[in-house]
Amino acid sequence: MALWWIGNALFILVVIPVVVVLLQRLARSAGDVGEHIDTIHGQTRGVVVALDDVKQLTSTRDAVKRAGAGLTRYVKVVDRIL
Repeated sequence: MALWWIGNALFILVVIPVVVVLLQRLARSAGDVGEHIDTIHGQTRGVVVALDDVKQLTSTRDAVKRAGAGLTRYVKVVDRIL
């Protein structure tokens, strides 16, 4: 019977406080993860806004190709003249 009381005392004085401390650390880490997620979410909004201009690159590329073709024709005509 004495071993039963010693086991109960060890459970109450050692195991329960250790579990409580570990759960507190886990809760704190989960809160930190939430803060990091909020930070990353805020930063990705800025990236998405910056990437909106990428859609216009296709029209810019096509304009550069057309200008390049025009310049090529111009250079060929000037080369014939000279």
